[in-house]
Amino acid sequence: MKQFGGAFAILLAVVFCAAGTVHAFVFTDPAGLYSTQIADSWVYQAHHSTEHLVVFYGDEDSALLYFERLGTVSYLSAWEFAHRSLELYRSPGGLEKFEMVRDLAEVEVGGEAGVSCAYTYQDGQGNQLWEYRVFLVLPGGEGFSIAFSDSRPEAADDPRQLEEILLHWRWLF
Repeated sequence: MKQFGGAFAILLAVVFCAAGTVHAFVFTDPAGLYSTQIADSWVYQAHHSTEHLVVFYGDEDSALLYFERLGTVSYLSAWEFAHRSLELYRSPGGLEKFEMVRDLAEVEVGGEAGVSCAYTYQDGQGNQLWEYRVFLVLPGGEGFSIAFSDSRPEAADDPRQLEEILLHWRWLF
C-alpha cells in the first residue's frame, strides 16, 4: 500500500506543478535548424512563414514573434552583425522614428553567443512598436535573428514571453 501512496503523492505534485505553468508545445523548425517551446497562445502563421522566416502571432493584435535565417553573412561576430543591422535601421530608408531602448548586451541562445537589444520605431500605419531582438552568427557563418515585437513597451523593457522561448532553445546542428 505504501508504494501506491508514494506514487499518488508524486502524481499530485506533478498535477499541482503543471497547474501553475503555461501550456506550451515544442516547435521544431521545418528546416531542422532548431527547436524550442512556445506557449499555446502563440499561433503559427504558415502563410507568412517561409524556409527562411518563421512567424507567430500572439494574444494581442500587434504581438509578433519571428525567427529569421539570413544565410551566410560576412560578419565575424554577432556584435558586428548587430551594429550593422542597427546602423541600417536608423539610416534613411530604415525604420521610421527608430530609437534605441536597451543597449547591446551579450546573450546566449542554446549555447551560442549572441547580442540582444531593444528599440522602438513607427510602422507603416503610424503605430509605435517596441522590439526586442537577438542577433547571432552561427557556426559556418549563417546569420540568424530572433525578434519579439509588440505595441506595448514591455516588449522592449521586459520580454518575459521571449525568455521562456530562449530558455528552451535547442540548436539541431
